[in-house]
Amino acid sequence: MRRLLVLTGIVSLLVLVPMAVIAQDSTPEAESEAAAGDLTITIPAYVFPYDSDGLNADLTVTANVSGVCDSDSLMATGRPDAWDCLGEDNQVYDPCFENPFAPTSSADDPGELACMTSPFTDEVVLLALNVPLDRDKEAGPGNDVDSWNLPWGLELAGGEQCLLLANIEVVLAGEAVHYECMDGGTILGVVDRSQPLWTVMYLADGEMVTTLADVAVAWS
Repeated sequence: MRRLLVLTGIVSLLVLVPMAVIAQDSTPEAESEAAAGDLTITIPAYVFPYDSDGLNADLTVTANVSGVCDSDSLMATGRPDAWDCLGEDNQVYDPCFENPFAPTSSADDPGELACMTSPFTDEVVLLALNVPLDRDKEAGPGNDVDSWNLPWGLELAGGEQCLLLANIEVVLAGEAVHYECMDGGTILGVVDRSQPLWTVMYLADGEMVTTLADVAVAWS
């Protein structure tokens, strides 16, 4: 059973490849293409909370905690710089991202990570490490299952923003509900990545029938 995150509204910036770092409400490029009805490709986006000057100035720190990080992130899968961490209060923080510009950590200064729960806001928790990161970290249980290799966040062509759930608690029509959307909708099953423009089965809040929705942006 994957652990639920209970952080309060914590997140970061995105990098749209190959575009520059921007703060986002919705993605302008995706929004304009969707309005024109001519989306042809899903845009990959990556969260990088640090730059060469330290924590990105557009982020808001909501808390400072300490803890340990010893396994792969269960939310931002496939990123070696993302960790699943445990705070001193036994609070789970996932994903937490390393600062790639920081000097090599040591026992005297193990360093810090930036922890967040979604790519759709600009708040972050800073986690000061009690011990340096172990580069031979344990693989997260979800990473051993191909079907769990899902993006952390999705923005659909209609503007809906959806976040990967830490636990599969609901199954509808035989399909696991992997994503919960901010408008109350859900995404059933896996993301179809067989074409350049990804698609998902989207169930709008209050509806009884799913629709095939294009994915404008996918965050990792």
